[in-house]
Amino acid sequence: MPIAKALSAKALSARAVLVALAALLVPALLGPALIGPAQAAPTAPVTPEAHGLCVAATRQAEIDNRLPPHLLAAISLAETGRWSSPHKASFSWPWTVMAEGVGRYLPSKAAAIAEVRRLQARGITNIDVGCMQINLYYHGDAFRDLEHAFDPGANAEYAAAFLADLNETTQSWPKAVAYYHSRDEERGPYYQKKVYELWYGQREHLVASAAGLPIVHSAVARRHMEDRQEMLKERARQTELQRVRAAARAANVAFLQRQADLTEARMMSEFEARKAKALAAFRERKAKREAQQQGG
Repeated sequence: MPIAKALSAKALSARAVLVALAALLVPALLGPALIGPAQAAPTAPVTPEAHGLCVAATRQAEIDNRLPPHLLAAISLAETGRWSSPHKASFSWPWTVMAEGVGRYLPSKAAAIAEVRRLQARGITNIDVGCMQINLYYHGDAFRDLEHAFDPGANAEYAAAFLADLNETTQSWPKAVAYYHSRDEERGPYYQKKVYELWYGQREHLVASAAGLPIVHSAVARRHMEDRQEMLKERARQTELQRVRAAARAANVAFLQRQADLTEARMMSEFEARKAKALAAFRERKAKREAQQQGG
């Protein structure tokens, strides 16, 4: 799958960041609860520049890969949406790490990289990173290193190329969005519905803002908040299920090994008993022959 040239976060102008921020404002109904109980917000102050990195990167990636406008941004928001109290809105967060069913919003790229390394040191390999939550287990080879994986431009460009490839395969943007998350018949459509609600909500917001009209707060934001919580719960459930299955497999392997060891020990014991019996019979016959020879 072709990967477009990564967009450097340093190349983003202040104007691009400000425009990007305005484009992805989400109604205040999303609220701080979007973070959810399973996630910990960083203690560092929220900065518009950091929020704007994902916005500008996804917009450029949409252009480079000829994606429908704002679709990749909607996916990014579904994956890493984070509440900004000063702006009363939710934005994608570039330093997001998801592992073990828990989302972590780190205050900086360095902190995010350090968190991934801590997880990897514990043997955790199923880790999603960056604006588009690219999975390092399945797609880690797309990046030179963690520094590159967390670059908003590189992260968004890979996700855009991946989404475009899925669309080419399925000939359907809704299916491509569903498959971006999962090919499971339930989880994929559920995710696609959430992304499309965000996508339509953003377009309504953009039209209203451009026309200078008041923004109507619909139920889209509230549904997104609820859906995100359900998605996090489902991720945690799937992670726990994988853990239980892995433990069951390990226990089964250990049980089969013990059974094999016991069988081998029993067979060896029976063999030794038969050998001892045969040796005793041989010695008995030998003794009888010797006795006969001496008597003759």
